[in-house]
Amino acid sequence: MTSKWVDERDAKFILHEVLNIGEILLGKTPFEDHDADMVNMVLDAAAKFAENEIAPTYPDEVHRKPVEAVFKDGKVYAPEAYHRLWKLYAEGGWFSTADSPEVGGQGLPEVVAAACANMFLSCNQAFVMYPALTHGAAKLVEKFCTAEVKALFLNKMFDGTWGGTMCLTEPGAGSDVGALKSTARKNPDGTYFITGTKSFISSGDHDLADNIIHPVLARIEGDPRGTKGISLFLVPKIRVNADGTLGEPNDVSTGNIESKMGIHGNATCTLNFGENGKCIGYLMGEEREGMKIMFHMMNEERQGVGMMGVALASAGYRHALAYAKERIQGSNVMQKDPNITVPIIQHPDVRRMLLKQKSIVEGTRLLCLYCYYCMDRRKAAATEEEADKWQGLIEVLTPIVKSYCTEMGMVVNDLAVQTFGGYGYCREYPVEQMMRDQKINLIYEGTNGIQAMDLLGRKLGMKKGVYFLNLISEIQTGLAQCKETDMMKEEIVIVENAVNAIVKTVMDFAGMMKTTPYIPLIAASDFLNCIGDSLLGWYHIWMATVASQKLPAAATDQDKAFYSGKIESARFFIRRTTSLVPAKCEILKQNDLSAMQISEDAFAV
Repeated sequence: MTSKWVDERDAKFILHEVLNIGEILLGKTPFEDHDADMVNMVLDAAAKFAENEIAPTYPDEVHRKPVEAVFKDGKVYAPEAYHRLWKLYAEGGWFSTADSPEVGGQGLPEVVAAACANMFLSCNQAFVMYPALTHGAAKLVEKFCTAEVKALFLNKMFDGTWGGTMCLTEPGAGSDVGALKSTARKNPDGTYFITGTKSFISSGDHDLADNIIHPVLARIEGDPRGTKGISLFLVPKIRVNADGTLGEPNDVSTGNIESKMGIHGNATCTLNFGENGKCIGYLMGEEREGMKIMFHMMNEERQGVGMMGVALASAGYRHALAYAKERIQGSNVMQKDPNITVPIIQHPDVRRMLLKQKSIVEGTRLLCLYCYYCMDRRKAAATEEEADKWQGLIEVLTPIVKSYCTEMGMVVNDLAVQTFGGYGYCREYPVEQMMRDQKINLIYEGTNGIQAMDLLGRKLGMKKGVYFLNLISEIQTGLAQCKETDMMKEEIVIVENAVNAIVKTVMDFAGMMKTTPYIPLIAASDFLNCIGDSLLGWYHIWMATVASQKLPAAATDQDKAFYSGKIESARFFIRRTTSLVPAKCEILKQNDLSAMQISEDAFAV
């Protein structure tokens, strides 16, 4: 029976048949201890854990009881069901799947860990955020803390004994991080007293772990305003003694947790540091390098949020598909007999909605996993030049992964609710909560508008445009290889036209930024989506080409259906979405400044 929660088959298809990690990564440095069989064992275990343990907590499917974090008497309590999950997550080694064995990790490729995370997130994003943020914080400790600090904190974060967060946002400093007011004062022993308030801190406080370790952005007294004067500090909720045991509370208190639209099981907190002048933090890296260091975690989290968008979309689609196969309503338009009722999946408009969901989910899943694959290629690179190439692809892809995958994920979740009809709007089925949960992914870790500005204003021009052109080269090389199979000829031309339109628009926007900057700035979000539509065109060509080669030798009816589904999904997306990119690009370059010319009073009178 097809799972309503996880898509292990597609994960294996992408890893082994599309990205071909068995030949390119496995068995080679630094992945010489791993092979395809081991990867499949890990994926099987992840799928089983996701389906059997995590999914039942999203929330109670039978009674539809809410699963919420609770704030009481100054303390935060995670949902009861999460305690067992946290323990099982740690025991399974999921905190450090792709990390070095030196810190207790399994040393698997990042793309394998990401495929596992995709299945976990499909089942309960609110829970997975707790260990995901812990891992991100642990990576900062590993890279930027002294040996003494690492000895105190690192292993207990990687093994799930302690939790972790990311503390950037303040009540008056959200997207404008440079306006923060948190301060740090140096002590004679080299530590710092931290004072300030942070808001919207995901997983900010809970009772899943005995201690929570907070990377906190603050300004050392006397340092300049703006982002250049910000430093980063490691601040434990409970102080840690020299022998690694827990000491006294570290003057970190929780003011409240937010009542939110979605992800109710995750505690989104306001945290107060140093209300009594006793909050001690450890400098991470060098003074005034806080933003540079924090972006190591931010980029990891942004890629992770993109995966959250895909995961929730995948779960929504699979629930909608199962419902459409079971829901009897109306007659088949070709049968001419109104007395014979059929499942709604036989109705053309429902099939349109389902295939749109399928094509988006499968395309964005590859987009996300390709970005993690680039990390592995960077890690395995034989030369600095090769490593820089893969790092450049990561830089360009990161804002696209975060923004496009969540935007399109919302499209899928919207269609999933629509597929259910009125039932989709009711809490009897989980697709309504998936849609509410999805919305935060468009907002946090840098709103999608900020991702568009980052792509347009910074990433496309990095290294004088070399990184962007390398991405275009990867697409063109891939398309050229697919042409050799004599498959998807018309669709390849469509994707080529879209990519050419993207390249031309980048050059046109570069000129406009010097003369009429409002035009590309207004267009930035739509243009990012055009790049996403083009990338997914390439990925669908790639997947369909592999599928067409595998289809003739498919041993089972299930495999035949899987591969043929890939081909039709590619045709649908490319013909109905990628084909629109050239026209959209021309529209985005028009000299329309109405968004800037309208007065503030004219928006509503």
